[in-house]
Amino acid sequence: MVLKEILKKTFLFAAIIILVVFLLSFFSIGMTPEILLVFEIFILSFFVTVIQHFVKKAICTYFFINILVEYVSISVFVFLYGYFVEWFFKSNWWMAFVYVAIVYVPVYFLDMAVVKRDIDYINAQLERRRKSNDKI
Repeated sequence: MVLKEILKKTFLFAAIIILVVFLLSFFSIGMTPEILLVFEIFILSFFVTVIQHFVKKAICTYFFINILVEYVSISVFVFLYGYFVEWFFKSNWWMAFVYVAIVYVPVYFLDMAVVKRDIDYINAQLERRRKSNDKI
């Protein structure tokens, strides 16, 4: 649980730093392609997070179907968003699915490892409490 919170806070802090630095750059030198890209990525990240939130709330109880629906919906959104901001062309639409997989798969397995560690910790605490109650 601690590692997950540290990672969340680290990424949030890094995102705030990046956003502030690029906002200051925007106000001092104007919109450059690099600044525009950072803002586009922040907007994309916001919408992907919203999609994940709604997919996790509205999907069936089958775990792998949830993962597949989440991956496909995020990939389609990344493709559409990337197409409109000219990250992708019609000829390489499939790259959106590759890019999402490159990010999604490692993050998913990292999250699974953290959740497993949290479950193990909770089970150990429950076992410790059960043993202390048995002694009474």
